[in-house]
Amino acid sequence: MPTYSYFDSFSTALTLWPSMGMTRAPVVSAEQPSPKLVQQAYAFVHDQYHIWRTSMPEYLGNQCMAVTTRLYGLLNSRGIKADIVIGSVGTEQGQFFHCDVPYLRSIATQPVDETAPIDLHAWITLGGDSVIDFALPSKLARNHGAPTDLMNEGFCADATGMAKHMGLYYEPMLVGSQYLALVNSVDPHDLLMQLLGK
Repeated sequence: MPTYSYFDSFSTALTLWPSMGMTRAPVVSAEQPSPKLVQQAYAFVHDQYHIWRTSMPEYLGNQCMAVTTRLYGLLNSRGIKADIVIGSVGTEQGQFFHCDVPYLRSIATQPVDETAPIDLHAWITLGGDSVIDFALPSKLARNHGAPTDLMNEGFCADATGMAKHMGLYYEPMLVGSQYLALVNSVDPHDLLMQLLGK
């Protein structure tokens, strides 16, 4: 990737929700959260692993929507503002997910074949270039030669650092949990309301 700016893409991704038919704005901003907050969020997700991981398959590499739905509810119910980012991830060799904004818009606003797989990735952000991702590590371990101990781990880092040190390029295209309600059967916000007892 000749030039890479997660922040530029993320700033644009924060504005696209109305064009996707969404009525709920993102709850995060382009402002970088403190490293302490990101680590607190990751520690909480890790501590609650036994709860959010219940009834999920062992392999999470193709479960990004289910994983982010649960983590969105868990973090926001704890008072940690988090949202879901939709996009792609790649390396110098190519993309793991082949999507772009027109594709994301089409599957959100037009009837689609519900049996066809959706080619996108979802991860959690607290804003800025923060990434909390418990689905991609499994995919990398199973299909792309990464160490097998990543199968049950998650990434918690800044996207800029992951690009520089790991060669992983997160490409945000849209921010907002409501997108999953449009392309999937579960609205992450409904789970949050259940966790809050509302």
